Amino acid sequence: MNMSIQTGARTQFMSGCAAILRGAWEAGVDVVSSYPGSPVTEIVHLAEKNADMQSQWAVNEKVALEVACGVSHGGGRVLAVMKHVGLNVASDPLFNVAYTGVKGGLVIVVGDDPGAASSQNEQDTRMVAMAANVPVLEPSNIQDAYVMTKLAFEISETFDLPVIVRVTSEHCYGSSNVVVGSRAQDKKRELGFAKPIQKYLLIPDFVVGRHAALKDNLNDFAVSKWSSWFVDRSQMPLEEGKKYSLGIVCSGTAHLLIQEVIQDLNIPVLKLGVAFPINKNAVFEFAQHCEKLLVIEESSTVVENQVRLLGLPVLKRKNFTGVGKLSYADLVCEGSDMWNSLIQQRQEKKQAKKSRVAISIPVEVASQAKTEIKAKGNLEHLSVPKRPAGFCAGCSHSPIFHLLGKREIYVVGDIGCYTLGATEPFSSLHANLCMGASIGILQGYLSVMDDEARKQAVAVIGDSTFFHSGITPLLTSINQGMKGTILLLDNSRSAMTGYQATYPSKTKEQWLKLLDGLGVPDFSVVDALNVAEITQQFDQHMESDQLSVMVLKGDCVQGRTTKGPTNFRYTINEDLCTSCGKCLETDCPSIVKSPLDLTNISITNECIGCGFCSQVCPENAILPLSVNFESKTLSKVSSKVPWHRVINLLRSTPVVKDLLHKFEYERY
Repeated sequence: MNMSIQTGARTQFMSGCAAILRGAWEAGVDVVSSYPGSPVTEIVHLAEKNADMQSQWAVNEKVALEVACGVSHGGGRVLAVMKHVGLNVASDPLFNVAYTGVKGGLVIVVGDDPGAASSQNEQDTRMVAMAANVPVLEPSNIQDAYVMTKLAFEISETFDLPVIVRVTSEHCYGSSNVVVGSRAQDKKRELGFAKPIQKYLLIPDFVVGRHAALKDNLNDFAVSKWSSWFVDRSQMPLEEGKKYSLGIVCSGTAHLLIQEVIQDLNIPVLKLGVAFPINKNAVFEFAQHCEKLLVIEESSTVVENQVRLLGLPVLKRKNFTGVGKLSYADLVCEGSDMWNSLIQQRQEKKQAKKSRVAISIPVEVASQAKTEIKAKGNLEHLSVPKRPAGFCAGCSHSPIFHLLGKREIYVVGDIGCYTLGATEPFSSLHANLCMGASIGILQGYLSVMDDEARKQAVAVIGDSTFFHSGITPLLTSINQGMKGTILLLDNSRSAMTGYQATYPSKTKEQWLKLLDGLGVPDFSVVDALNVAEITQQFDQHMESDQLSVMVLKGDCVQGRTTKGPTNFRYTINEDLCTSCGKCLETDCPSIVKSPLDLTNISITNECIGCGFCSQVCPENAILPLSVNFESKTLSKVSSKVPWHRVINLLRSTPVVKDLLHKFEYERY
């Protein structure tokens, strides 16, 4: 890639998300609009700290992109940020803004997830972009991500197109040195309402003309100098008049794997930074020097299909399925024994190197680890126990899943932290699909099952997901007269992605007014950490012959302003504890067994004092640290007090709330 475009260049060490935002900032972006989603959330968090741009969360990706379209049509430069499944939600404005075009630069950074590390699918954004006729820039490293984001705004305005920059976890979570420039001098932009109506009003009389203009703009970009800037032939300069038996065409992070394979070998590589539409002239020129081409890319065959349509001899990858992250096995092809032999050598060399690395881990687990240590005499090659994901200590979602886990109830889940309710020891979430789908799926079940089914199934949805895309299926359920129970878990934030405020949080009274206004026949709001209240209300809702919604209102622990051991944390009174293990069923990470004595259970400083465990202990042996007296008599009397209610009441009382906060955290 041509790096001469940098002015005032200097090097900075930064994350991929920081590099992307840096490129947008240097391009003079005015607004960043987003709904959070891994792996791109950090881009917006960094934008919130930058005074040169407005940063705003939307209730979902559709709204975020619609806001971005408004900024662009008004003449401002705007960056929309979302993950790949979020682009599905935003597909309606995406397909249509391709027709209207832009006024100010509109760039959409989309985070894909090959391998599905934190997503419900592995879809390839490039295929969505092809359907929408929107160009896709695909960086191979963090430097590329910075440059492409910066130049994407110029491309957008020059060719009257929205532009997608497709990144993956490797870009966003990695860090490297990046050669950066300076922010563009603020030029006077022509701000105002979008005109003429023939361009921005999508009615039948204008649509065909806009479609033709879109195709022309896309074709112009494909053969332009802008597209050529993202063509990299530096891997192996082609010798004039020489014909190579094999040439590699690649895009995105696949280029990094190709570099690892060929190293200094005499194999030419063409890296395409624009995955759609590809630069045909560059591919034809490259192909003249090669007898056969092998196209390497991750996730799908977007680039390969475009190269094949040019009528060029492209080898087929034998094992490539598009499933998971790109691996050595995906590089093996038909018709080139030389290449396959090279792949095998590199793979064997890499495996041999890995096998020479001794594994040394700290042992904080009991019986199995101790047995292996005694047998082997050291920690090398010790099997590492799995560490499954779980709720945070004090998470307000835990009590309801603890309850659901005790009942034989089918639970339709949604997208959020509460998906962890599917894990042990709860095992109380049985299905999910996409943002906001739980209510509609439950309605579908109940519409084809007998009336007793409503007592055997519930839908679970978070407050953020509810406002994102759960209100509409709820209104549909009301309109259709659905009889069923919906659990709405309110922790007042988009918690799973880092505690973003994407919508106004609601008090108990506001929830009651909202649900009443929506026309929900039966509803309640309960304390998410009050086990007795949850159980009582849940039973009532399950017996209701109407559509019912139970809001479980709590707080996300990530929103705690001060981190550290709290004076309100709980402890286990050994005189009262019988080691029954009921507290372990809460799956709270602050409750642990001793590595040496599995009957010894204790509570660590990670406890935040939510009191959930104290409510499930049959012996009342779990008390706040401050009232766990040395006297057995006093401790026994103290254990009868519902301390979780007392503490929560005090914390929510304005008169004493600030005073309590001063004494809540231990001082060292």
